[in-house]
Amino acid sequence: MKITSVEAIPIESGPLLVRLRTDEGIEGIGEAQARYWKSMKPFIEEDLGSIVIGMDPRDTQLIWDAMFPPTKWIGPGGMQMICMGAIDIACWDIAAKSASQPLHRYMSGAARTHLPVYWSTGIAWQARATGGVEGDPGTPEALIERMREGREAGFTAFKLRLEWMHQRQDVDPEGDLARFKACKEFLGDECRLSIDINNGYSVSTAIEQGLKLQDMGAAHYEEPLPQYDYAGLKQVVDALDMPVTSGELEHTLWNFRDLIEIGDPDILQPDLLFVGGITPLRKIFTLCEAFNKPVLPHGPGAGIQNAVSLHVFSTQVNATLPHEYSWEFNGGLENATRIYEEAIVPKDGFVDLPDRPGHGLVAVGEAVEAYRIDK
Repeated sequence: MKITSVEAIPIESGPLLVRLRTDEGIEGIGEAQARYWKSMKPFIEEDLGSIVIGMDPRDTQLIWDAMFPPTKWIGPGGMQMICMGAIDIACWDIAAKSASQPLHRYMSGAARTHLPVYWSTGIAWQARATGGVEGDPGTPEALIERMREGREAGFTAFKLRLEWMHQRQDVDPEGDLARFKACKEFLGDECRLSIDINNGYSVSTAIEQGLKLQDMGAAHYEEPLPQYDYAGLKQVVDALDMPVTSGELEHTLWNFRDLIEIGDPDILQPDLLFVGGITPLRKIFTLCEAFNKPVLPHGPGAGIQNAVSLHVFSTQVNATLPHEYSWEFNGGLENATRIYEEAIVPKDGFVDLPDRPGHGLVAVGEAVEAYRIDK
């Protein structure tokens, strides 16, 4: 089997679909974010396409190793890894389809296929997306409405994203506590609530806030510091009893090695696309297992990226924490799922992985053409 073409298709609801065709008629679909699709589309189709066309898509490790060295000049990270990841996902989709197996079974078998998920929500990204500068994380009342949407959808685990980012360090610590307190009181003790600082604190503020948040019942404390401050992260981890998590902005197996050895977070959060796809993600999971670190993947969204992340997650025996899920970046669940024959959506806070060959999301050609934005 040989790859014959690579096509990147930006969709108005957010994803950049990556379609691989083969000489045996089996197609694979991967996904990246369409935010910078005008740069990513030619990189995927021309630069990476010129490498992988003619290769056997089932040779996932060989293909990944062929793509990585000649494109390191724009990495390792960012666009390089995301685009490689989309192709890698499509290759695994083809490989599982050629074996007539769902992805989780093709990889090694699922420890469980009924997986808990949590509702991840915030507001500040909207201001940035529409040209705002401050990225205000929102009032407690506005955030409660976001929590209400998830609660009405059946979720029992939640994450509040503040989305400060490191360029607005320590902007409003007291306001952050008020936001968390309001959401926690709304959800009640029967719901799990975590908090994501999105790189927004200095070490001293992160420790001070963390001590208060753990007393308020936070389930985990995500990215309190900029992702590059491994030494500072170690100070925060040592000062707190609640789990401190990090890893969504790391891009390679080697970054995760250093993050674990220096920063020592309690829980690791690799992102399927940021690390370059399924092929490296499986290695990162094994690395975390070697250090006895639970994994809680970063995977907001409701499309292929999230579905594939859930497939990989399901193969891990210690994958018992709720996996991230949301549809706000897609403009709602209907928008996120309308191009697929059968979507993978949560019910009562759980996702059931499909038994269909590949990752289980089949893009409908007419819908893809109707919603593509590069016409």
